[in-house]
Amino acid sequence: MSKIEQKVPTRTVIILAYDGAQLIDIAGPTQTLTTANDEGAAPPYAVRLVAVCDGPIRTASGVKLIADPLPRAGSIDTLLVPGGPGVHIFRKDRRALATLQRLCARSRRICAVCTGAFALAEIGLLDKCRVVTHWRSCAQLAEEFPEICVDPEPLFIQAGKVWTTAGVTAGIDLSLALIEQDHSAALATSVARRLVVYLKRPGGQRQYSEPLELQRAASAPYDRLMQKVASQPSAAWRIETLAASAGQTTRTFHRKFAAATGVTPAEAVERLRCELARSLLQTTRLQLAQIAVKTGLGSESRLHRSLKRQFGVGPRDLRERF
Repeated sequence: MSKIEQKVPTRTVIILAYDGAQLIDIAGPTQTLTTANDEGAAPPYAVRLVAVCDGPIRTASGVKLIADPLPRAGSIDTLLVPGGPGVHIFRKDRRALATLQRLCARSRRICAVCTGAFALAEIGLLDKCRVVTHWRSCAQLAEEFPEICVDPEPLFIQAGKVWTTAGVTAGIDLSLALIEQDHSAALATSVARRLVVYLKRPGGQRQYSEPLELQRAASAPYDRLMQKVASQPSAAWRIETLAASAGQTTRTFHRKFAAATGVTPAEAVERLRCELARSLLQTTRLQLAQIAVKTGLGSESRLHRSLKRQFGVGPRDLRERF
């Protein structure tokens, strides 16, 4: 590095890796932040991967990464702790936790991706905070740390200087939010486009698709029916029509469908319509009124209410952040 390059101010980002960390929790934020540099972030991000122990880090996928030595001095702009199955060994290692505490004390901002939240919880950094982690681990985090308020729905949450995220690709959503906070929404959007991220999702958006969850839960008798609804969303899918398609009486259909999917038939139809509406918002220039008609939701006001109910954000937010 030249003397001129050394004088350029940077935002130091430290990623604390460990054996069993999830590769995408490291690679996703790293690529997002370095792409911001390519798009003109000023000051740029200086991302470093470090580890408590010397030697290569074996990620959960088996890929090995070479980490730098721990930074001995200097302030840290952002400390990022990835998730992964190895976090549960990491958080029981006294040396690792002591290192984490020292790094946190030097950091302006602290981020946990996915189950990295368990490491921050172990050192008491999340006490009395509202946090999120991967939806599969939310119950465990809440049970082990009752002093933490665990919200299983958002993609990411900021609580003062601490950020926590949902699982896997939510680390990219977090990184885009950091770029927007540090620089501008325009830069974050440029980075999202470069990464071919179809939607720069707001933190309040739920971390998994309700319609996809519905499809997962639906049992065989109703799988084809839901596919039929999805292919003809603008049709008048009244309870009588759905029951007749399933070859059941209205009362029997309502009871058995709810038992199989966990939602009523009307709720299921709305979820599938909302999934289509979201897709049209992200991939077309159709007016909201046109999308409402095309998806069977009928009106802009109903479109807004339904999307807000299903995804936590309205149609304009979904489209503007695409």
